[in-house]
Amino acid sequence: MNDRRPFSFYVLALFFAIFVLFLYGPTITIAILSFQGPSGGLTFPMNGTSLHWFKNLFEQQAVGDIWGSFRRSFALGLIVMTVTVIVSVMGGMAFRRRFHGSSFVFYLIITSLIIPSILISLGVVILFNLLDWEVHWASSALGSQLSWTLPFGLLIMFAVFNRFDARFEEAVRDLGASH
Repeated sequence: MNDRRPFSFYVLALFFAIFVLFLYGPTITIAILSFQGPSGGLTFPMNGTSLHWFKNLFEQQAVGDIWGSFRRSFALGLIVMTVTVIVSVMGGMAFRRRFHGSSFVFYLIITSLIIPSILISLGVVILFNLLDWEVHWASSALGSQLSWTLPFGLLIMFAVFNRFDARFEEAVRDLGASH
């Protein structure tokens, strides 16, 4: 038996390696360059090696507050997680039964998966500017994050509730639960 792989396997493996390098190359490059000395920047060749930039990251900054940003991001993540779980479970339960306009609502939900997230974020900024609303992490960032997380949560709940055995609901109704 011949265990040699076809030539196309190696071509596709090379293409995959180049693709992964294209995706993660800039991040890997910045990670390497972050160990440069104080006189270095984001360029090669490196000017010495040190942990200067990591130490500088956790010092008080004149421009921004890393810990304040971390707290806001953490709070935003908790809010987005909570809202996504609640709305996804409710949406998954609603889509178990067909309702008028369910196809339109489904495609509206899935649309944000098709549109690149940068366009959604730009759309949120433009909308806030047109309506003269204040751009704040608890409003505009929350909307942008939810437009990305809700479709994934709903798709997962659709899969979960479509496999759900309806006999369990009948048993619960027999025991006195309402619809």
